[in-house]
Amino acid sequence: MSGTDGPILAELAGATVVVLGGSSGMGLATARAAAAAGATVAIAARDPGRLAAGQAALPAGSAAFALDASDTDAVAAMFAELGPVDHVACFTGDQPAAAIADTGHDLMVRSIDARVWAARNACVAAAPTMRPGGSFTFCSGLSALRPRAGRSAGAISTAALESFGRAMAVELAPIRVNTVCPGAFDTPVLDRAFGDAKTDALRPYVDRLLVRRLGHPDELAHAVLFLMTNTYVTGTVLHVDGGALLT
Repeated sequence: MSGTDGPILAELAGATVVVLGGSSGMGLATARAAAAAGATVAIAARDPGRLAAGQAALPAGSAAFALDASDTDAVAAMFAELGPVDHVACFTGDQPAAAIADTGHDLMVRSIDARVWAARNACVAAAPTMRPGGSFTFCSGLSALRPRAGRSAGAISTAALESFGRAMAVELAPIRVNTVCPGAFDTPVLDRAFGDAKTDALRPYVDRLLVRRLGHPDELAHAVLFLMTNTYVTGTVLHVDGGALLT
């Protein structure tokens, strides 16, 4: 095979993109970016209210599914309804806070289910009919490499998700499978966590970042669309963290 055979970059125009955890924040930004690039978009999330708001921010005709991505049957039913798709991005996750002595089996499983089992469900349901040139993109987190005290369940699930992404890149080839690892992004998650104190609470962290600011969801979406459209990238973890791992 010559070096010029096959696509160099995939086009999103006319493609079908599914975003699990796509009702707000980085997931919604990715759905909006894919739609702006000409894709037909479907989003899925657990909260019906946020899902409706997310769907309203997308072009008319975008689909929305209220489901828990860790529910194998619900994910299978969604992809059966959608039919063949081109790209799947998975932003589901849970970061429970608990000391290890208080981290019981159920809490640990909940964290793993939210990331790894959800990604597994997406692969099982979508891969068999995914169109040529298709891809999966998972979303991990810096805790995979820089865990915090009292957050072991989240650290385990993000690290496991990155390993799962590499395993799927091998098993599902030539479908491409990658993981994006975001740092701190200015999303509704931070608003809910800190409220009006967000700026002051995060200032010590932001001041240590090489870029001296939080990320914008559109910047993470740009990275995900790169992983969807660069047809020679698979099995990798792309860090989009403002230099957090260097500080």
